[in-house]
Amino acid sequence: MRRVPQPVVVVTTSNSGTSNATSACTRQRRGVTVSSFTPICLEPEPLVSFCVRIPSRASDLLHAAGGMIVNILSHEQVQQSIAFSSPDKADQFKDIPFYDDPSTQLPVLMGSLGSMHCKTLKVLELGDHELWITRVIKVDHGVGSTHGRREEAQPLLYHDRMYRSIGEQVFMKKFEDNTSIDQRQWTHRAHVRMAWNYLRELGSKEAATPVIKDTICRHFEMNPSTHLKYHETITSFYIHLVHLALVETKQTSSKDTDDFFEFIEMFPTLTDQSAIHKYYSPAVLKSDEARTQYVPPDLQPLPSKLLPESVSKQIQ
Repeated sequence: MRRVPQPVVVVTTSNSGTSNATSACTRQRRGVTVSSFTPICLEPEPLVSFCVRIPSRASDLLHAAGGMIVNILSHEQVQQSIAFSSPDKADQFKDIPFYDDPSTQLPVLMGSLGSMHCKTLKVLELGDHELWITRVIKVDHGVGSTHGRREEAQPLLYHDRMYRSIGEQVFMKKFEDNTSIDQRQWTHRAHVRMAWNYLRELGSKEAATPVIKDTICRHFEMNPSTHLKYHETITSFYIHLVHLALVETKQTSSKDTDDFFEFIEMFPTLTDQSAIHKYYSPAVLKSDEARTQYVPPDLQPLPSKLLPESVSKQIQ
């Protein structure tokens, strides 16, 4: 099954239309990126399925709403793949083009290959996921491109258990080419994701580190900012943490290390921009020396091991 390409979709929903959603102020919208979308049948009625991790806010809202939009992502939708892969992000729809369907008030992503308006038929709890079987009520055919040309409409695909073959290939190409993606999407998490890709692809910290640093430097040069600049010490610190996390998963974890989202769930420290302050004082980090060259930590030595969050909680 790992060699069977699968389309990647974002399932979106909202509490609009439910009895407890009485105003725009109380409206909640959630979305979740899934790679387990499966068409089931066309007759006697069209059915599709997808899986959602539990517990999650997306699952809770799906149960409350009873309806959802299955958005088939195009290869142009890097911003969406990033935004909806963050389960703890408060406002997932910020800076994401979408509209609320007039009849259901469910959020529909713009620029997708197509969107299926669905109603819940059955939900099965399987391990740490729910399998949602849904009825397709309506289908909207999208363009799935930036410039509105049908030939641009190429899907994101999952293949050989490599998320890079869905979002990672597109994500890395956009990052490396410095193409016109909304710069607000190149967050700390996006830089961690880029480092994770290179460390896995090149096989060692020694080989990957100069490539990661060069890519980030070129990115800042191509996208100048008055308040964000390349920082050698911070970059080196997080490369070290990602490397430790990868070593740990290879040695002890039974989970799929080819899935960035599972990886981040295991090691949320990697996306915590305050983690570095346990090792460096503000004075050191703000120094010109730390920005231009690597400076060792002044508060405590760098960690030699990084444990998954579940293990850390057990120890505490």
